[in-house]
Amino acid sequence: MNKFKEYLKLIPKGLPNFDKILSGVINNVRLEYGSLPEDEQEEIIRRRLICSQCPLLSLNAIKDDSEYQRLYGEQFITSRDNEAFCTICGCPETTKTASLETECGLSYYNEEHPDRIQELKWKKYK
Repeated sequence: MNKFKEYLKLIPKGLPNFDKILSGVINNVRLEYGSLPEDEQEEIIRRRLICSQCPLLSLNAIKDDSEYQRLYGEQFITSRDNEAFCTICGCPETTKTASLETECGLSYYNEEHPDRIQELKWKKYK
């Protein structure tokens, strides 16, 4: 699969969540410039630490996709080799973790597989 096709597949999930994506982008910029309240900065950093260790983060799944295979029954394949993104929802790690009104990407898996609910790594902050 090429990178362009991967991005196109994200549109159906992204459009209904445009406000949350925009919030993540804005919060990420505010984090870089130190203009977020301290508690929100700490929450974003906490989420990023969790995601960096998650087997479903793309950079980790490229090395060992056993957790992805356990959930989906197939290998994790991507053309977005150098990008850190959630393999479940496809969101870039920095945007997803900075959107404080979102949950871990496993929430998408749980919506699609209500009979196989997975524990979320983090939940909405506000």
